[in-house]
Amino acid sequence: MSEGRAEGVDGRTREALERFERFLHQRDLRLTEARAAIVEAALARQGHYPIDELIADLKQRGIRGSKATVYRTLPLLAEAGILEPAIVAGDARSYETTFGRHHHDHLVCSRCGRVVEFEFEAFEILQREVASRYGFRLEAHHHELVGTCPDCQAGEPPRG
Repeated sequence: MSEGRAEGVDGRTREALERFERFLHQRDLRLTEARAAIVEAALARQGHYPIDELIADLKQRGIRGSKATVYRTLPLLAEAGILEPAIVAGDARSYETTFGRHHHDHLVCSRCGRVVEFEFEAFEILQREVASRYGFRLEAHHHELVGTCPDCQAGEPPRG
């Protein structure tokens, strides 16, 4: 990572950039200015965000780059463990920055798209037991429970 870039970022962002640079180097790829800017913009985001919002952030920061560069970089960032695909809303894929955050799962409202992050130790125990039963060494998982949130339920006609 260039010294000029390293000076202007916080410790978490610097660590993510260094990790991504090592990841890219192992694949004979470079950490370009555009890729570094995408990392910085993703780490500045909170929660879940559609790709279009990330692209808008980059434009607002004055970063020149194509949508294609963003779309090609996001899977690399996911593979490097910096972010991960989150919720599919229509055709637009959303992402969530995971670098430096603790693990959690999601409840998603199928009507309004509301996302609730939660931790539930019983899920963690159960998935380890299932993996063990089938001889798997668990590396990662994604739980996304889809239902109707209380606000949307309140607007429903009574069932009967």
